[in-house]
Amino acid sequence: MKIDNLLTMKGVFIHKGVKLPDVTLSSGDVLWIQTENNLQADLFTSFMLGLFEPKVGKAVLAGTDIRDAKGTVSYIDISRWNPRIDSVETFIKLLAYDGGFQISSVINEFRKILDGMDSGYILNMSFEEMSVSTKNIISTAISLSMPKLIIILLEPFAGLDKKAISFIGGEIKKIVLDGSSFIILSDSEPPVYSKHVKMEPIS
Repeated sequence: MKIDNLLTMKGVFIHKGVKLPDVTLSSGDVLWIQTENNLQADLFTSFMLGLFEPKVGKAVLAGTDIRDAKGTVSYIDISRWNPRIDSVETFIKLLAYDGGFQISSVINEFRKILDGMDSGYILNMSFEEMSVSTKNIISTAISLSMPKLIIILLEPFAGLDKKAISFIGGEIKKIVLDGSSFIILSDSEPPVYSKHVKMEPIS
């Protein structure tokens, strides 16, 4: 079922004077937010996850103040992966369990997405071996495997070839048809073959 005004944000200022874009997001929308640095991306995701309140302005998610709407937004920050976790698969199982997803289904979907990106080799890598782009690939694949109302992706196309980008675009389109919405954070413009993307730079 399509939800109009799934997310509305107006006049929101957060930490250190960062202004978030005014947004009206309905289910099935894809919003591309162009950020200038990692701090802006970190502040935006923290705000969306309800970790702190705005200094000024208001954000409403699914009819509820965003601070009280926990569990409806998906963002996987793999940089905070506990190094004591022995593998990518164990990490995913923990996330799936915490999110109330069926673990076997999530693992199968995750592997399918990695294969579609020609990135199956990642499953055998240790955390220490992973580059920033590899971590982004894992974060994107996990997010697509466990969709929620709003899915936040950070640089999902970084380091990918055209085939992998096209595959990820196809997965996003499928999930959007089921009613989820995407917010993509990136310091670059959308790929030319992306359609129906609204640019809302953080100022």
